[in-house]
Amino acid sequence: MSTEQAELYRAKRSSHSSVVRADASLRVVLWAIWAAAVAGTAAWRWYSDTAAGQPLNTLGLVIYTILAGVVGLLVLTLVEQWFDPNRFVD
Repeated sequence: MSTEQAELYRAKRSSHSSVVRADASLRVVLWAIWAAAVAGTAAWRWYSDTAAGQPLNTLGLVIYTILAGVVGLLVLTLVEQWFDPNRFVD
């Protein structure tokens, strides 16, 4: 494919977008809550092991933290779609 043909297929960006760009504060707040939830899950698992006098269960700590992160990302996406649906319009 020549460069001239490639120019025909390239999407043109308009200076006037039909999608309204949202304020970044919603994303900042959601990401801060997500980071606090993941760190809180790790701290909670660590504290529960040390308070019980058991050795640190590293595998359990990693599994619960990853699980909290993935579930948190799903919830974060759903909340963001609920508050700002125009951002996800293609």
